[in-house]
Amino acid sequence: MTGIRNMPKFHGFGSCTDCGIPCTSGNFLIHDNKRYCTACWIERENPEHPNLEEIREKVRASVEEWKCAKWTREQGPLPLGPMPVKK
Repeated sequence: MTGIRNMPKFHGFGSCTDCGIPCTSGNFLIHDNKRYCTACWIERENPEHPNLEEIREKVRASVEEWKCAKWTREQGPLPLGPMPVKK
């Protein structure tokens, strides 16, 4: 059973198996049924990569800027939604 600590921060993306950071769109890959963030994958495959810390910081920053798709009245106007066919 998965507990609340094992649930992903962003639905459907999960978290990295190495560092545990929540995965965001475009910043992870799945290999042998394990999910890796791009920074951990590069560190695993090429530990001498010159921009490794910069990539890791970009992955962390993308987690902070990723927002959920719900809107509140404080964030901006709510969408009107589909208009009815008959009035």
